[in-house]
Formats: sequence, structure tokens, C-alpha cells
Amino acid sequence: MTVLKNIFFKTHYIGMLITPYLWILFPNIILIYPIIILSWKINDNKCILSQLEEKLFGEIFLGPGKKNFVPLKHRIILYINFLLCLFFYFKE
Repeated sequence: MTVLKNIFFKTHYIGMLITPYLWILFPNIILIYPIIILSWKINDNKCILSQLEEKLFGEIFLGPGKKNFVPLKHRIILYINFLLCLFFYFKE
């Protein structure tokens, strides 16, 4: 179970870092951004993946005792990248 937990945590962490910027290489990823943003809005700014991690492993990738709340700065990063992606996607 520890191997699965580490894979899940590392994938979530790496995904959190690169997902906002993937549109630069893969413009069609524009479809994923509204899904992520809507999931936050519907779920009171909580990350569904972190909630799943907590249910499965008793903690989230940020460490024990951390909450599932997505910080405002992380949300703003995705919002800005989504807007930039929209601009460049429809500009072409």
C-alpha cells in the first residue's frame, strides 16, 4: 500500500505543478481547466483528489494534518493560465 500511496502522492504533486502550464505544449488541455475550476467551486474550494487521498491513505500529499482546501494563490495561478490559454486558443 505504501508504494501505491507514494505513486498517488507524487503524481498529484507533479500534476499540481505542471497542469497550469500544460496548455503551452498541449492547447487542447483547455477542456480540463474548467472541470478543475468547477470541481473547486462545487466542492467549497476543496480538492477532490486530496479528499480521495485522505479517504484512502488517511493523509494527503502535503503531509498529515493538512487540509484539502486549495489556497487562493493556487486557484489564481490556474485562473490566469486558463484565461491565457483561452486567449491564445481562440486567437489562432
